[in-house]
Amino acid sequence: MLPFGACESHGAHLPLGTDSFVTQKVAEEIAKAFNGYLLPLFPFGTSEEHIKFRGTVSLRHSTLAAVLQDIVESLEKTGFRKLIIVSFHGGNYILSSDFLKILQSRHPSLQIVFCEIRDAWRAALKNASIETKDLHAGEVETSLILALRPELVKESVGDFPVTDESFKNIAVDHTGFPCDVSSVSERGVLGCPSKASRQKGELFFAKLLEILIAQLKVSI
Repeated sequence: MLPFGACESHGAHLPLGTDSFVTQKVAEEIAKAFNGYLLPLFPFGTSEEHIKFRGTVSLRHSTLAAVLQDIVESLEKTGFRKLIIVSFHGGNYILSSDFLKILQSRHPSLQIVFCEIRDAWRAALKNASIETKDLHAGEVETSLILALRPELVKESVGDFPVTDESFKNIAVDHTGFPCDVSSVSERGVLGCPSKASRQKGELFFAKLLEILIAQLKVSI
């Protein structure tokens, strides 16, 4: 299990390592389910859209790809034959892109699987009764950190409701995310943290994990 996190602003109420904390916990639980080895979490990712917020650390896509390349080569040389990559930060798309296919072709003796979260994420939203459109540091992430690391959650400074209308004239990247979050939201929040709760976080996480483990059992 290889978890990749991120270090980026999540408003004034959530820690910089929000993505890392969620990724770490998921990786721990999957490693238990498969009786696998858990590598240390790599705490930085590609977070250029948040770079104007203090505390954000962003790596180039090429840097992140090079890190993954080196780790894969090390694992292959030391005898591992299956690698599951986990990341819950959308900016780390290089880990699941065509580069992963290239990496797999270079290392045919090592099966490389990216833990795909899209379908699991949507199902988890329904399980936790989360209906608001939520992009960053809103109801979902605040609920998750309330469930996983409640001592790190501060009082929310306010919501930033996200609607299709509000994003009509905003430049977005290939993931549909604002290219510069600070140009949209002063505090970096894109959602409604006021609607978050620990119970929602626990329900969301449980469903997410259930589906991910089921998917991986088929993949590997």
